[in-house]
Amino acid sequence: MPLNSYYLLAFEDSRVVVGATRETGSGFDYRVTAAGVAEVLDAGLAVAPGLASWTLEEIRIGFRPTAFDEVPKLGPVPGTDNLLIGNGLGPSGLTMGPYCGALLAQAALGATVDFTAFAVAEP
Repeated sequence: MPLNSYYLLAFEDSRVVVGATRETGSGFDYRVTAAGVAEVLDAGLAVAPGLASWTLEEIRIGFRPTAFDEVPKLGPVPGTDNLLIGNGLGPSGLTMGPYCGALLAQAALGATVDFTAFAVAEP
């Protein structure tokens, strides 16, 4: 999950989504800043300059938490039966989230899933 990596996604209804800033240390500041919007638009237009004439429909913000070690935490919560966690995906949540959710669903249904690399540490 490198700093300043961006994404561009296209949907069947001709919508395009470009994102996103990473503002480490910003806490729960949910403001949309001009600098943040410019950063994302510049990155998107560098890849897809044809979007410059499109209408800007919406700007969203979201919190993309990461763990202290920047490794997502997935799997069973130590010391608590029948509790799985999926968090800390940071800006990769949009792309990794569905896959991680599928793995967690398999585990919840009793399948053996190896979450070793993403284990939740003992408190």
